[in-house]
Amino acid sequence: MLTVVLQQGINGIIVGSLYVLVALGLTLIYGVLVQINFAHADIVTLGAFVAYFITHWLSGNYFAGIAVALLVGAALGWLLNAAVFAPLRDRGNELLPLIATIGVSIMLQNAMLVLLGPIPYAFETPYSNHVIRFGGIFFTVQSVLIVVVSTIAVGLLYLFMKFTLLGKALRAVSQDRDTAGLMGINPGQVVMLTFVIASALAGLAGAMLGPVLVLTPFAGTSVIVKAFAIVIIGGFGNVEGTIIAGLIVGLIESFTTQFLDPGLIDIVVFALLLLTLAVRPTGLIAERREENV
Repeated sequence: MLTVVLQQGINGIIVGSLYVLVALGLTLIYGVLVQINFAHADIVTLGAFVAYFITHWLSGNYFAGIAVALLVGAALGWLLNAAVFAPLRDRGNELLPLIATIGVSIMLQNAMLVLLGPIPYAFETPYSNHVIRFGGIFFTVQSVLIVVVSTIAVGLLYLFMKFTLLGKALRAVSQDRDTAGLMGINPGQVVMLTFVIASALAGLAGAMLGPVLVLTPFAGTSVIVKAFAIVIIGGFGNVEGTIIAGLIVGLIESFTTQFLDPGLIDIVVFALLLLTLAVRPTGLIAERREENV
């Protein structure tokens, strides 16, 4: 029994690490702009496909695929901000950027459908079939990479936010954009940086998710719904809450699969969401603008 619990705990941490990577980008954008980017799911999908093709073109160089997926995600974030959010941000209607990102999401999904087709892709990396065993516990090298890369990404984001001038500027804009502007910070550039970082994380998440999912143009959509739930459970705009909630959801999924039924996973996760909204509407860590992002 102990072996089963430990195995499912490890599986939960692996799944939770993936969810954290996806949800962090949503949290960053909400923390700074108090807006939601529905195209985030499709940047995750694009990151997965980029990593897939680069890995195959370079004869199994998965790390090159990860790097290119991250860069492509960052470039898409810059483009999305420049083409959609920046022109609509000061129109006085907060719904306009939200509706625009829904349109961008539909456009990206259909573009991928035309270019890549509806047939699923199986993404196997050189590490997918390398199994590590400790007694009755086992996991793949790919799983280890997922946890390590996620931990490094979260750690670097934390160091950037807390100890760099740009990170402090980003936190200042999230607290009060007008006052930050009066203090010499360029809010437009900070918002652009936020989109670049958030979308780079989405591209990285796609590269990590690709070997786990069956790749289709709609692969990211299946994950993003839970990522939204994680952001709400953790406390909208709060990075620490998102990390905790992502790991909790991963563990819940893992133990539900083992002790209940895989078909109940979504029911259990969203029951947790409803319970959180009923008992603690602010999430695990209450939203405080001075502590967000």
